Amino acid sequence: MRKMLLSAKISAQENFPHIRKEAISMISKIDRLIEEVTEQLAKDTIMLVNICSEQGEPLPGAPFGKGPRQVLDKVLEMGKNGGFYVKDHGVGVVSIAMEDSQPDLGIWLHGDVVPAGTGWTYPPYDATRYKNCIIGRGVTDNKGQLAAIWNLFVSFKKLGIKLNYNPAIYVGSNEESGMYDMTGIEGNPDAKGFANVCTPPRLSLVPDSGFPISHGARGMTSFRVRSKTPLHGFTLTAGQKENPGLATAAFDSTDIPKTLPECEINGSTVTAFSPPQHTSLPDPKGNMITKLTSALLNANIIPQEDRHILEFFRVISLDTEGKALGIYQQSKEMPCTTVYAQSIDCKDGYCELEMRVRFPIETTYKKIRETMKTLCEEKGFDLIETYAHPPYLYDKGSQIVKTLTEVSRSVTGDDKEPYITGSTYAHYLPNAYAFGTDGNLIPEEFPQGHGGAHSIDEVVSLDRLKRAMRIYARALLALNDMNW
Repeated sequence: MRKMLLSAKISAQENFPHIRKEAISMISKIDRLIEEVTEQLAKDTIMLVNICSEQGEPLPGAPFGKGPRQVLDKVLEMGKNGGFYVKDHGVGVVSIAMEDSQPDLGIWLHGDVVPAGTGWTYPPYDATRYKNCIIGRGVTDNKGQLAAIWNLFVSFKKLGIKLNYNPAIYVGSNEESGMYDMTGIEGNPDAKGFANVCTPPRLSLVPDSGFPISHGARGMTSFRVRSKTPLHGFTLTAGQKENPGLATAAFDSTDIPKTLPECEINGSTVTAFSPPQHTSLPDPKGNMITKLTSALLNANIIPQEDRHILEFFRVISLDTEGKALGIYQQSKEMPCTTVYAQSIDCKDGYCELEMRVRFPIETTYKKIRETMKTLCEEKGFDLIETYAHPPYLYDKGSQIVKTLTEVSRSVTGDDKEPYITGSTYAHYLPNAYAFGTDGNLIPEEFPQGHGGAHSIDEVVSLDRLKRAMRIYARALLALNDMNW
């Protein structure tokens, strides 16, 4: 088929008189083709979801484990079989490009997922079609989006569309566990970090958030708070990979109450549960850590010398804005600080609580770290640093932001403004914006706590994915007539 060079400005009104007729005609063809590939979109999404790509032990050529590597290999296979130009960047990132040259535009997705845990109504790695949705771990974060953008590339190729820049799909494999595919891991030759050793595209879009477009993101850091003394007569764990919604206290003795509020007791083990949720949306009422620590402290069954450990962990799990920790920060441009108590591990009796802190641009990681370190010393804990993603902020009135906002509105029909997003690959890429896709649409009949990203019975809407494809199609065409 003859390739077509398109040059068109796509406005918020699809019948805008200055759009060339051939461009409007091509948009109509793309939309029809998107509808025709619904079943292929579902098939590709299910295929990707059925690969269990939780982070695993590093292997040669697979720095983030076997599962994430399998997704990368599948992406390379899809791209090669589709006649595109594929590349393994050797850092846990692969790409599929339209042309055989350095990509100008990168659309960034990730194939790794958070642990599935237990409590699912549907199997997490045997994806289920439900009405016009698909259910499975990672389906909306980020494999459904990957399948959607891939099928859009295939559609462009089928229609013979030739852009005056080279777009590419980039797929990483460690977005959920620190973005070390971007920043690197010291001493691992297979994880040098894309941002350290590879040439990035001139512009990047990250469909791992919402529409219309993000013009910035809060920073995020992960800390571990470790007790300086071991527990006496019991161990404490929470948020473990096999069950991220469960908190457990295992006692050496069975001399404990037969019942405790919001807990289950089995012999000498006490457990509390709360549905897993995204770390950017902590529940101000707390989670499973709050339930378990509160029940044990209120029942006065904890040795006196250990009470300060559980009391501090309870404070962290309830302090979702960081006010009690002294790290709260208001912002004119961004949401305020949030804190999420994610997990507890017990090694040789010493307890470590891991927490995620998201912070606006008015504060710094250094300030948060110093405040937390001082507080931990006062409370009898050590502060262990893990990683930090810096905040960033772009001009809300820039041509990119304004144009892609209009493109989004032309399809969604709403008047949403550009927003501040959570953590994505955009933290480590120049000229990068989170853009879509709002694929998560939870059926009304789902129980509370089910269906969301990172939640039990994670769900994606096929209609939302096709809407995202239509928006991205118009965005690719709009970018064709801009300087960026």
